Formats: sequence, C-alpha cells, structure tokens
Amino acid sequence: MSNIKVNLSWLATLFTVLCLWGISLHVASESKDSTVDSVSTPALQHEVTFQRNPDYACVQCHKDEENKLAGAHNDVINPNNNRSVTCVDCHTSITPSHRDGATDVVKFDHSQSVSGTTLAASSVEWITKQNEACETCHEPTQLQEANWTHDVHARDLTCSSCHTVHPATDPMKGLTSKAAIETCVDCHTDQRLAQEEKQ
Repeated sequence: MSNIKVNLSWLATLFTVLCLWGISLHVASESKDSTVDSVSTPALQHEVTFQRNPDYACVQCHKDEENKLAGAHNDVINPNNNRSVTCVDCHTSITPSHRDGATDVVKFDHSQSVSGTTLAASSVEWITKQNEACETCHEPTQLQEANWTHDVHARDLTCSSCHTVHPATDPMKGLTSKAAIETCVDCHTDQRLAQEEKQ
C-alpha cells in the first residue's frame, strides 16, 4: 500500500511539472509572436536610452555649487515631459557656437517695447521670444486669471522685467497692493520722463 501512495505522489508531482512546462511553452510561444509583431511595428517597440544630467555642460561654465541657479524651479516638474526642469527647458537648445556669442540661447533680461530713461526699447520679437520660453509651462490663460497685468503687458514687457529668473522665492508672489502699484508707477513714470526728454 505504501508503494501505491509513493507512486501516486510521484505521478501527481510529475503531472504538475508537465502542466507547468506546457503552460510555460504556451506563454513563450505567445510572447515570441508578440515580439515579432512589436519589431515590425516601431510605434510599439520600447527603446531604452541612457540619460545624463542635461545641465552638466551648463554648470561647467556657469558654476552652481550651491544649486542657486535652479532657485524656485529646483523641485518643479516640467508639465511638457514630466521630468525635472533643466537649463535647456527655459534657455532652449544650446549649440557649440554658444560661447562665441551666438543667439541660440534665450537670455532673460528686463526688456520693454517703450524706452525709458535708462533702458532702450526692445523689439517685440525679442520680448515675445523670452516670454514664450516662460509660457511653455506658465500658461497665459492661467496668468491672466491670476493678475490682469499679465494680459496687458504680455507683448510689451518681458516676464523677467517683474519676476526674477533664478529666485529662491519669487518676490512678486505675495506682493502687497501698495508695493505692486509702486512697481507700476516706477516703470510708467520712467517711460513718461523718457518721452518728455525727447520733446
């Protein structure tokens, strides 16, 4: 009787192993078929690419030992690619001629379409180029809803005229009404004085 129990136990184990082996062959044949399909359909093929720090070339010259350049953008995710914000996200693609003064990099500065006493007028194209870099993440409709000045000044003033590009915190956020009015008055007064000087 004990021999029959051992034989039944051995047969049950053998049957289980054979079933599992058969299932694995079936799964393997199905995955081979899907692999062939995915190779013939490039859209479904998964491609692994190695990633390096995209800011490496930038910080070789623009030293950032204390990670201050990222500022308020340091822990922000770019909504266009769901990755951390990098230098090239804002300053655009950088070519080898960058060091020779090429205009391939968007540089943010205080630019306005109307000249002031110390600041010459900039072209609307230059202002637009700077603002479009900001608008890739900061959508114009949301900015207009947040503050009417974003709508009025959208093509006459760069974002960096009011906002600091690499701030630890943006000084414009949490600005009191009085301070905001003073900012407007300072700029518009400067432009008015420049017009009076020309006359």
